Amino acid sequence: MFGSLVIVYPTAHQGGELLLRHKGREWKFEANALTSLRSSPSLAYVAFYSDIEHEVLKVTDGSRVTLTYNLYLISHDPIFRVTRPPEPSTIPVKPTPKSATNFKARLCQLLKSPKFMPKGGTLVFNLAHLYPVTFDTKLEDITAYLKGEDAHVYQSCQELGLEPVLRMIYTNLDDCSPFNSEPPSIGVMTGAITKPPDYHCELSSYQQALIEECGGVPVNLRNDVLTSDLEEYCDWGDDTPMNVDEQLTWVTDFTGSANELRDDGPTFGNQCSVDHIYSSPCLIVRIDPPGTGCRS
Repeated sequence: MFGSLVIVYPTAHQGGELLLRHKGREWKFEANALTSLRSSPSLAYVAFYSDIEHEVLKVTDGSRVTLTYNLYLISHDPIFRVTRPPEPSTIPVKPTPKSATNFKARLCQLLKSPKFMPKGGTLVFNLAHLYPVTFDTKLEDITAYLKGEDAHVYQSCQELGLEPVLRMIYTNLDDCSPFNSEPPSIGVMTGAITKPPDYHCELSSYQQALIEECGGVPVNLRNDVLTSDLEEYCDWGDDTPMNVDEQLTWVTDFTGSANELRDDGPTFGNQCSVDHIYSSPCLIVRIDPPGTGCRS
């Protein structure tokens, strides 16, 4: 499921506005105001992504009648529509041309500049949307279903000859530590969606378990935290090898609350579900130094 479609019937009513919220912004869909302007009965409808927070305000008069559809991506091959999930290659990412062109042109301009990351490096984009996944979902499969601006960034990088990949970056919050209001400084990057590792907080740490048991790599979550600083935050003894990744350059700030490790449990979209969790991988883009053939 990637979204919802709500159809509002032209029944007389007051109130019942639909509020949509995402990334600190709010939109109000007033179906009654739209349909009341028509000379003949008309339907009003709105579609939104499944990770968009939505709320229906109180109906103060009359009756609000709606029909809601859950929207799913399916394979274009009719043979597989019911018997198997969609193949990623059959659903190409198609961002809107204007948004994609603006981002692509700016990124292309940066890549051509010898002053932009002259030694190369790694760009990280915090995805704008959440995606329903299971612990068996492969990160590369999510690229076929990226939404909106996430799709714009991914496809633009591909068209410029870069090789964007998705990675999970989990925060370094430890259940055995007191609550810390400061934004996290480091996280652990993994190549797969990961369940919480089994560890004892008196003998090891959250970060250590992720690295030793899940093949994770400690990374900076802010541009002002250097890889040389990671040992200070991840110091659990000389016997544990530090596999520190290179410095990450965050294009958009890390907001990884959705990526806190969790066990299977109920999540809420249009209904309660234990089949999927909502998660937000990060888009990792390797930039090679000028003259190495990677720049457009």
